Amino acid sequence: MTRSHLLIFAISLSFLSQCTVVGPDYKAPQLSLPDEWTASIQVDNAARVTGSQRWWKKFNDPTLNRLIHLSRQANPNIRIARARITESWYQRAVLAAAWAPSGEFDSRLEQGVGSFDRSGIKLDPGQGRNELAQFNVGWEIDLFGKTARQVEAATADYESQIEGWRDATVFINSEVALHYIAYRTLEKRIANAQEAQQNYETIYKMVSVLNEEGISSRLDLKEATGRLRTAEAELPPLQEENAIIRNRLAALLATRPSDMATYLANNTEIPTPPASIATSFPAQLLRSRPDVRRAERNIAVQTALVGVATAQLYPELSLSGAITYENLRASSLTRTLGLGPNLRWRIFNCCQDKKRIKEFEAKVTQAIIEYEKTVIQAITDVENAMTRIQYTRQRQTMLESAVEDLADAASLMNQAYQLGTVDLRRLLNAQDDYIRVKDESIANRGRVSAHSVRLFKALGGGELPLPSKKQRTQRTRQFKAN
Repeated sequence: MTRSHLLIFAISLSFLSQCTVVGPDYKAPQLSLPDEWTASIQVDNAARVTGSQRWWKKFNDPTLNRLIHLSRQANPNIRIARARITESWYQRAVLAAAWAPSGEFDSRLEQGVGSFDRSGIKLDPGQGRNELAQFNVGWEIDLFGKTARQVEAATADYESQIEGWRDATVFINSEVALHYIAYRTLEKRIANAQEAQQNYETIYKMVSVLNEEGISSRLDLKEATGRLRTAEAELPPLQEENAIIRNRLAALLATRPSDMATYLANNTEIPTPPASIATSFPAQLLRSRPDVRRAERNIAVQTALVGVATAQLYPELSLSGAITYENLRASSLTRTLGLGPNLRWRIFNCCQDKKRIKEFEAKVTQAIIEYEKTVIQAITDVENAMTRIQYTRQRQTMLESAVEDLADAASLMNQAYQLGTVDLRRLLNAQDDYIRVKDESIANRGRVSAHSVRLFKALGGGELPLPSKKQRTQRTRQFKAN
């Protein structure tokens, strides 16, 4: 090795000890968020309760707990999300491997079998023998942080895939709960429709007897018959919808619809949501919502890629070496050992590289805007869910009171009809009002539970940490002042 080679090698090592990373460093985006949720809504959800990521257990329904447990294990979307995490981790590992030296071995053996000229081919097994064995070693020095930025981008992408898995899990959990609540609600509505059918059948039989005795008219009989047939026709659509919901549940659990009968056999009640849900502060969404966290990680990915593009403006330095054994003929034997630096610089591509930097800077801008959009949507989801819970609960109280009054009215109207003080039309209308409002009360009860699920989903799949006692006192004073 000559002196010039030693000098270049020494310079390379000095560069290696002083590598720099070009391009912008990632900074978390800063957003202005509201300090509180809407006060008129927050009052109904400010009770002190213990936070929990396993929110479905607060419905106290063992069947719901089992269904969500099965879906978390078997649902294809969750399994794909897990596989993407593994894929992203090994992609990062491939890029990180560039920091370490690499080596490869190459060998070749050629045995001469003859020669040829214009006269033709002449076979001669002892014509000659060529042997080559070479071991090459290379090490690319990350002078300006290209590899570091690539690993940084891959790391952020890996973390983004983890948030993607969390997002898929939150979505599947909520979908299982929503479909299960819909299934139980439809069961109650079917039972109500069957009760209506029995009631109208009782009225029909009563009118038939009176008609045979000549007390009621043929018109009353036809009207009673029509109401009975109408009540019978209400059942098939509800049963059809319930079967479809059951099939969707089976798909979420990655099982056969025929297996759902076993899972759904134990309980028949609509899951009851917790009386209150801790919603904490809007700023907590940035730490709890997986879609928000994933959008933030995407900004980190794009920022690191700006650094990768910036590193293209600078030279690339690597060290390489080789151990070579070559034997072309019996009298020609070569053994060499080589070591030295390689310098590569894209001198006439600056315009292209600079425009590529601008391209990735534009992608960073897009990622920041997408992050802001995701945060705004997250806040809107929580506000909407709390609003729906509040007003649906208020309506439920009114509907339950109305059902009690209409049940009494239908009973009294039945007695009055038998005494002949009211006509059949008033009896049928009273019965119809009772059944209709009771059906709506059942459906609304299901909506209360469903909106609670949507609030848990909007909060990131679980309740948030409670504010401190001092913060809760300040908030209470603000509510009273308003």
